[in-house]
Parts: sequence; structure tokens; C-alpha cells
Amino acid sequence: DDGTPVLDNETNKPLETYTNEDIESFSRAWTGFERVGVRGNYEEVRGGSENNRLDPMRIDPSWRDAFPKPDLDGGFVGDRYALCVDLPDRSFLKAGAKYRLLGGSPLPQLTSDPSQFAQDSKYPYLLHLELNSTNSDLYKALDADTEGQYAMTVTLQSDIECFGVECKLDTIR
Repeated sequence: DDGTPVLDNETNKPLETYTNEDIESFSRAWTGFERVGVRGNYEEVRGGSENNRLDPMRIDPSWRDAFPKPDLDGGFVGDRYALCVDLPDRSFLKAGAKYRLLGGSPLPQLTSDPSQFAQDSKYPYLLHLELNSTNSDLYKALDADTEGQYAMTVTLQSDIECFGVECKLDTIR
């Protein structure tokens, strides 16, 4: 823990911290990233490349290695985080649930849903949540203030009760 090398009792040489297999496994956590396109009025194309080196890279889920990544302690990277199946029912209504205002598009940001998912007639089984403005406590928590301004981020301070269609959902995004 303090950086002192751990020595082999027989040879008195430092023990390996990690192996090539560990390096290969950790490298799989970095798959699926791609650079985003250049922005106008800021960058110029240099050396024939049109890759943006300023903005964050985007993750393409189809390129990701979806398998678990072993850590150096015999477990797996992310083992201490709850799995979605382990979350309580309707965790989106529990204290600490965080909401970010992303705009008015029916397609969520930060995910890669196909654009046709926005067409209700083509995908009627995809539920677009519309909160009841009169009875939904979630609506009241996310609603604009008296001046008509919406908060960019809302974190629920306490558990709230579900109403209507909210009671039928496991998660929302």
C-alpha cells in the first residue's frame, strides 16, 4: 500500500505486480472509443486528419468488449457497484435519483438509440413517459419554478410516491 516492493521469500526479488494477461484484460476496458468530428470555426484539418482532439471521445457500444474485466485483486472491475437488477424497484423515485435536463428530443442523449425509435407509430411498445401534471410528485419535483425556469439538474431529496404509469416502470431515462 505504501509503494514498498513485495519481495519473494526465496529469491528476495520483487514479485510481479501484474502480468501481460492483466494488461491485455485492462486494455479491453478501453475499446469502443472513437473521436468525434471537427467543429467549425475552431479547428483546422492538419496532416489529413479530420479527427477532433479537443472534445471527449464518443463510445460506440457495438465496438465495446462487453465481458467482465478482472482486476488485480482476484475480483472484477466494478464489483463494488450495484447491478441494475439489484437496485430497488422504481429506484428513479428514490432519494438521490438524479435528473439532468437534456432538451426536448424524444431520443435520449448519451445513448445510441436508433433515430427511428422517435417514431411512435413504428415502435408503439417503446413507452414515452408523460407525467401527470396534477398528481405526479415526480412532475412536481422536475417542474419549472414560478419564473418558468427549469433546473439543469434535479436530485431527489427524499423518496417520492409513484402515480399512474410511473408505478409500472422499472427505470426511466
